[in-house]
Amino acid sequence: MNLETYSDILKSLVHQISICCVKNTPYYHLTTEIIQMIESYLDDSVFFYKNKDIVNYYASLAYAHGWICAGSYLGLYSIPFFPISWRNIEFPKEYDKTHLNEKTERYLSMLSCAIPSVSNCLMIGSPLSKASDHCLYIAKLNLEKGEFLYKQDSNIPALGYLCYGYGWLDTAVRSGLLHVIQRPDLFTTEC
Repeated sequence: MNLETYSDILKSLVHQISICCVKNTPYYHLTTEIIQMIESYLDDSVFFYKNKDIVNYYASLAYAHGWICAGSYLGLYSIPFFPISWRNIEFPKEYDKTHLNEKTERYLSMLSCAIPSVSNCLMIGSPLSKASDHCLYIAKLNLEKGEFLYKQDSNIPALGYLCYGYGWLDTAVRSGLLHVIQRPDLFTTEC
């Protein structure tokens, strides 16, 4: 799948979002905030695309995709199911391979530091505590996949996994499911 197709699919998913929360409730406000974050990262991707920055274009898409899936998992909105394999993402022939390597290394380092910087702040047994654990699990799983692929010099799928996992982690922090205990600079919310 080329990046333009991936972008079109994500934008289509956002347009199909059906909010599940009652208007003017805290969960409704959280939902609209998450949708704003998704739209912001998709807008960033357009900016990077126009400036021929393929690496940041891709990273913004994968990160927004993580937010989309995490919000859906939390039941804040419903979207059609859309599986993705970052191993099938195709970059154009001309792109900055050095930038891809640097970005992948940076996200590997950031996500490796971000995961131990949070804790589940909810009561054990609460459905929200289970959701917190699941979001953390998805972030860890994508870190492992990204790290494995990075070591194999497969930086395109590695960066996809890392950005996607980071999107899940940031959504959980923004949702109040995870408490930032150190390194607040690694998250997109005020701690």
